[in-house]
Amino acid sequence: MKRLSVLLLPVLLVLLSMAASAAQQPALDLGIVTGEEWVQSSLEQKRAYLFGIGNMLEIEQAMVGGDYKAMRGQSIFPVLLGGLSGTSIADMVAQLDAFYAAHPDQITRPVIEVLYLEMALPKVRS
Repeated sequence: MKRLSVLLLPVLLVLLSMAASAAQQPALDLGIVTGEEWVQSSLEQKRAYLFGIGNMLEIEQAMVGGDYKAMRGQSIFPVLLGGLSGTSIADMVAQLDAFYAAHPDQITRPVIEVLYLEMALPKVRS
């Protein structure tokens, strides 16, 4: 029993040290990207943001198969998939740039909201 406690003591000390170190690190802030960040971003950053959303859409589509339309009303993915399908990254960048330039009063609107409500939803409804 004594041997077991001698072996556990270093393990416990390492775990306590790791926990204390993790508690000292600031939490990762993954805020929603708004027009404020969008208009200040470089073309590469804008493209990376849109590629990330595109990758999420492709993964979601692969997970649900071809029946992603059945998720309508439960997820934003069906509208984004349907409404942005066939739109290039360059076109999305240009449309978002144009939206925020034409609507400076809406600069605090999240980019994903503009993609959904202003770009994808109108195409799905028509």
